Amino acid sequence: MKFPIENYCIGTSSTIKEAMKVIDKNLTGGALVVNENNELVGTITDGDIRRAMLKGLSINNSIEGTYFKNFKFVTEEHSKKKAKEYMLSNKIRQVPVIDKDKKLIDLYFLDDILSYDKKDNYVFILAGGLGTRLRPLTETVPKPMLLVGDKPILELIIEQFKEYGFNNFIISLNYKGEIIEEYFEDGKKFGVNIEYIRETKKLGTAGSIALVKEKFIKPFIVINGDILTGIDFEKFLNHHIKNNFNITVGVRDYEVNVPYGVLVTDNMIIESLEEKPTYKFNINGGVYVVNPEVIKYIRKDEVYNMTDLIEDAMNNECKTGIYEITEYWKDIGQIDDYKKANTDIHKFFKL
Repeated sequence: MKFPIENYCIGTSSTIKEAMKVIDKNLTGGALVVNENNELVGTITDGDIRRAMLKGLSINNSIEGTYFKNFKFVTEEHSKKKAKEYMLSNKIRQVPVIDKDKKLIDLYFLDDILSYDKKDNYVFILAGGLGTRLRPLTETVPKPMLLVGDKPILELIIEQFKEYGFNNFIISLNYKGEIIEEYFEDGKKFGVNIEYIRETKKLGTAGSIALVKEKFIKPFIVINGDILTGIDFEKFLNHHIKNNFNITVGVRDYEVNVPYGVLVTDNMIIESLEEKPTYKFNINGGVYVVNPEVIKYIRKDEVYNMTDLIEDAMNNECKTGIYEITEYWKDIGQIDDYKKANTDIHKFFKL
């Protein structure tokens, strides 16, 4: 439980008087009703209590029949951004969070989500790629500046981070980088701070990080400049810190459907048979949280990728882990991906 349960919850056998005490204490105008298994079964407001007492109930009566069972909620899979949109659309100020077993695990407040604490953790955006698989679209502009909806991919990425309180960005530039720099400048008109690294030669997806290593005092996020995602970046960072990882890789489920029967054999003996199996893999989602102390493994002045950094960190017994991306995710690497992103944008993002 991420909030003081006694301030917001009452049991199903509670009296109206007990409900009033909880509501008076938490100052939200309501309380959450949970059963003995901590399953959320309803909500009760001061308005519900007033109506019950007008019908003749006393403060010593049970709340049974008084609380509202058709309540609004979100599940633990919802990001805080989605919860915010849900609260705004339903004109409510708080919403309970339940797990798959309907157990109460959290309570989101709209005011808290609207005022995310500003974070001084840097976001490092890789925006120097040639975008060859997206030609001819990238013949005149760099890939991160391709429009999805009516905004460049890079602007959507920055807006996503800003939603979660991230305001400090370093963008690594190479191919047609001047277009990016002219558009965003120092970031002030977008409400953020932006610095730039201009690669004079190809350094790979991690090589340019070493050029500004003195900037990184706290864990920082690295993201490819062609990734469109609805990740809760605050949750991502907190997961990294909570698990004491040195590097956390955002991963996405990828399924491979085999349209044939698969035989498992040992020395020509069939041990089992699977008919048209589906295999699931964790694929690299192109977004990472990195601790400053692993930057020392980056080899300077040569092509060095994030996958190299992960392998070197593991070889040096650094704790590396994953974060499962359950929200929207699209790697805009090819023309079909770009078309799909433009179809998805109005469904998954608030423009």
